[in-house]
Amino acid sequence: MARDGQYVVVYDLTDNKERTQVAKILQGFGCRVQKSVFECRLSESMRNRLTAQLENLCLQTGGVRLYRINACASSIAIGQCSASFDEETFAYVL
Repeated sequence: MARDGQYVVVYDLTDNKERTQVAKILQGFGCRVQKSVFECRLSESMRNRLTAQLENLCLQTGGVRLYRINACASSIAIGQCSASFDEETFAYVL
């Protein structure tokens, strides 16, 4: 049985419409922790669905990156973290 993966999803886009479209999609998969950064817990099928939705946008002014977080990484939070911070769900690696 496949296990869920923890991801940090970041995007850098210059077009407001594209940024809005990407953010709207990502809100359905995870929680926003910064303007262009989301934390997501995704199964393999959810990850495939997310990447398909993002690819269908045919982004022209930048890109989106998904970084899988190693489950063995230690959790480190600096400063004030959002209320959604959960050390068992997300890992902050410096």
